[in-house]
Amino acid sequence: MRDASQATTPDPSDFRRLMSRFATGVCVVALEMGDDRIAAMTINSFVSVSLEPLLVSWSLHNSSSQFDLFAGAAAYSISILSSEQGDQAQRYAARGDSLMRAEDFVVSAGGLPVIAGALGHFECRAWSTYEAGDHTMIFGEVTGLAQREEGGARGLGFYDGTFHAVPG
Repeated sequence: MRDASQATTPDPSDFRRLMSRFATGVCVVALEMGDDRIAAMTINSFVSVSLEPLLVSWSLHNSSSQFDLFAGAAAYSISILSSEQGDQAQRYAARGDSLMRAEDFVVSAGGLPVIAGALGHFECRAWSTYEAGDHTMIFGEVTGLAQREEGGARGLGFYDGTFHAVPG
């Protein structure tokens, strides 16, 4: 066993490189800003948290250009992208809203913008936030959900810096 006094702090670039080897799903978080304007961003930090109550979480970088919008949102949607939606994932991973396309979205039963053709989506109301280093964890209570019924669709994954179809 190694002596704990000889332990060193991992280098952030080594940490990031190793985390890139952990496959994640890809989602788009979106909200209505008013005047039919939508804010959206691609995330791969989405997790289920609780069944009672129904809670989900995702993380938001504290220096994000849209931090105030999303951290302070009363309600938002999270769309789970299909393997055919790499273009949308790339588009909403960009900073700001210069590449926003209204045709990428439809309105959910609860009145929130969701990605058209996604595998499914969750409608959430703000539950809590928790500052965690250079990110803020955003917890949402699921108030509605829907999923695509057609078979054969695969999820979009992110691994080693690129998008991939999740094997099905």
